[in-house]
Amino acid sequence: MTLPIKFAATGPEGWAAAPDMALDTATLLEGVPYGRDHAYYTNDAVPVKAGIWRSTPYTESYESYPCDEFMLVLEGSVTLESEGFSQTYAKGDAFLLPKGFRGIWRQTEPMLKYYVLVG
Repeated sequence: MTLPIKFAATGPEGWAAAPDMALDTATLLEGVPYGRDHAYYTNDAVPVKAGIWRSTPYTESYESYPCDEFMLVLEGSVTLESEGFSQTYAKGDAFLLPKGFRGIWRQTEPMLKYYVLVG
């Protein structure tokens, strides 16, 4: 039986206290991101992945973002920059980063978010 999945802002049991690990990035420009990712849900047939993610500050560059990603910022903030565009998303903001986005992810403080990746 398929049932709803509840997301917790502290992640699954023990996640919030678990030590940070090095995180993968696109082209790293500044800082070294350490954090955690937990997928509450995955479906390879669609493909979709949804979960919670945290990271220390860092800046990276994307030539072409690899998927559509919906995010809800729980703590911290991130500024997305592209040619003629700069927008900061902070606690409580929800946004979609579309597949193919070319630009900069500039995170100057620790961040915690829920996410849904499609594609």
